[in-house]
Amino acid sequence: MSDARDVLHAYFRESEERQKRLRQTKPSDSTARTVLKSLVPVRYRGTSRMILTDLARARERRKAQRVSRRYQSELRLHLGSGGEHKRGWVNIDLLGDPVEIAWNLANPLPFESRSAAAVFHEHLLEHLPLPAGDLLMQECYRVLRPGGILRVGVPDAGRLIRAYAGDQQYLEELHPDRPTPMLAVQELFYWHRHCAMFDAETLCLFFRASGFTNPRERLFGDSDLAQPPDTERRRAETLYVEARRP
Repeated sequence: MSDARDVLHAYFRESEERQKRLRQTKPSDSTARTVLKSLVPVRYRGTSRMILTDLARARERRKAQRVSRRYQSELRLHLGSGGEHKRGWVNIDLLGDPVEIAWNLANPLPFESRSAAAVFHEHLLEHLPLPAGDLLMQECYRVLRPGGILRVGVPDAGRLIRAYAGDQQYLEELHPDRPTPMLAVQELFYWHRHCAMFDAETLCLFFRASGFTNPRERLFGDSDLAQPPDTERRRAETLYVEARRP
């Protein structure tokens, strides 16, 4: 028993260190977000940012209207951008991130229907309960013009589970040297405040339920978009699906 307890407690300590390192490898916080972090206790930071963002909703809605007029037919929306600011895209997330529009994505998007040429979000959908994710996908469909492209990236839970049941090679590549393979799987499901997991079949179902008729799984960097916005550090772990609005 003592050996097993030592192994498990070592895993807990290592897990905490891994999560710290993951946070450190993320893009640097903006000045505004750094100030917010210094003023707000950790347990209240997410809630406080949502409240402050909602208080600015009227101002940000006006800003979104100006942005739409500026980009016109080339409006491209990067939802849930966090610290991953994409050039050539309108980056949208909570107040404090390096964004063009500060917006709580629990609310309908502040853009007119059929106004956007493209919508992209990456490692966002898994942070939402499934019904909320469905609503967001419907909003993506609404704001896209006919022929516009939606590209979505999520952690590839299907591939991870297949590896767990098979040779475990992919599992070992993503989460090496864990005490058991199941502990490695649980990291994907329960770390990072994840609420939902997807394989290609499930993500395509969400696309079709929102009105997209022909969603397809795509490889990293393989896109009908002229310059795929995929994030290099996400390459190994991400499933991408893309579709055009009919």
